[in-house]
Parts: sequence; structure tokens; C-alpha cells
Amino acid sequence: MIKSPRTDKPVYPVITMVARKKDTIQKSIIKEYKPKELIVAEADPSDRFFVILKGEVEILQNGKSVRVLKEDDIFGLENYYLNRPYTTSAVTLSAARIATYPAATIKDIIFNSPQLIEKILQSVMTQLEQTTQIAEEYIPLENVVDFNEQIFQDGDTIIAEGTAGCEIYQLIESQKGLSVTKDGKEVGRITQPGEYFGEMSALLKQTRTATVRSIGRSIVKVFSGDNLEALICTYPQLAKVIIDTLAKRLIEANIKIADLSTAIK
Repeated sequence: MIKSPRTDKPVYPVITMVARKKDTIQKSIIKEYKPKELIVAEADPSDRFFVILKGEVEILQNGKSVRVLKEDDIFGLENYYLNRPYTTSAVTLSAARIATYPAATIKDIIFNSPQLIEKILQSVMTQLEQTTQIAEEYIPLENVVDFNEQIFQDGDTIIAEGTAGCEIYQLIESQKGLSVTKDGKEVGRITQPGEYFGEMSALLKQTRTATVRSIGRSIVKVFSGDNLEALICTYPQLAKVIIDTLAKRLIEANIKIADLSTAIK
């Protein structure tokens, strides 16, 4: 064990973190591409993701352009998390420099490279926004996703804490909003038309963590979460909501950890 000469506190965790970060960087492969060169093709294994260091890359599906990515954009992680082969192809539009990372290193990156994680989130959010605009213009949600609208009266339970369920909900309208309670205590309200809720249980396959009740008369759209992948692909705005929720939870967790660290000191 190594100790700091000033504080006598062990510093080996810092050394370990630096070593891990260096190891993660060493696992990346940087390659120069010519214009119109294929980077990855549909049906390729999802064992790697890519970071654009220079140039532009076009993402295609079934030969049709989906979006154009630029410097600092990241692509390919979604296939790893969904445990499926690549569903899109990537081709350079210009001379490009691309870093390839083994997908399995994402856990090390999360803990040891916060700057790269920030870039990943920024890139994903931008891509979702672009895809949402295309989807809303050309692919009306009602035509491709199963859903139904339900009416709830004052006091009706929409979601019960501790129950199983994969449905995802969207508030259409409500007289006074929806009350969210946990362990019998109100922790929030859903008041804005268009707000989603219940998505995390569908994503994580866990029981409901809160109860949601109608305050006054409410109309709620209910989507089947049995095929969450298809739902997200059809309506990327939902993926953005999920990322926002995860980001908020991460911030809350960071604050709690900081508070605990301060209390320990």
C-alpha cells in the first residue's frame, strides 16, 4: 500500500483508476478511412462502438440515409445494450478518423472517463432529436404502435406500487394531474400533457416503484411495453425520456454519495 507523504492516506485507488483509464484507451483502435468507405454493416456483431475523431459519417438502414454524424459523435452502443447485431450501416462521407472501442469497455469508461460519457450523452441526445423529427414527420406513432386511451376518475389507481407491469403511459389531459406516491407519501405530480410515466419498469423489467392515481378526471394513453425495442425505434422521443430519467437519477445518486461522503468525514 502506498501512502501520501502529506496526508498518510492510501493512494492506490487513484493509481488503479489511472491504470484502468490507460488500459481502456489502449484497447481502442484508431483507423483512417477514405470517403465512401464502409465502417460497419447491418447484421455485423455488436461487440464494438465507434467515436468519430474527424470527418463525417452517414448512418443508413436498408440502404436509406437515417442521419449524418460528425466529429465527437458516437454510434453503435444501442445495439450492444439491446444485445442484437447492428441494424444500421455506417459509411464515411469524407476522409475520416474513427476510434473503435470494444463494447465491453463501456463499464470502465463510465467509471474512469466521465468526459467521454458526457460526449456519449450529448451525441445520443442529438441523434434522438434528429430521429424524432424524422419520425414525427414521416411515421405517425398511431399507425405503427399498439396503444389505447383510458379514462380514469378521481382517486382511480393507474399504477400500483409493487405490482408487475410493462405498460408505458402518457398523460393526455387531466383536471388536476396525477398524484405519485411512494410508501404512502406523495413524492410528485404529473401535470403536463404529453408526460410519460411507467417507462422505467418496462425498461428494467422490475415491479412498479410508485403508485400513480388520478386527481379528478384524467385521460391517459397506454402503450404496450412488451416490445420496448420496437416502440423506441418507432418513437425515439420515448428513448429521450428514458435517458432524461436515467440522467436525473444519476445526478440524484451522485448528490447522495457526496452527502454520505461529507457525513463520514
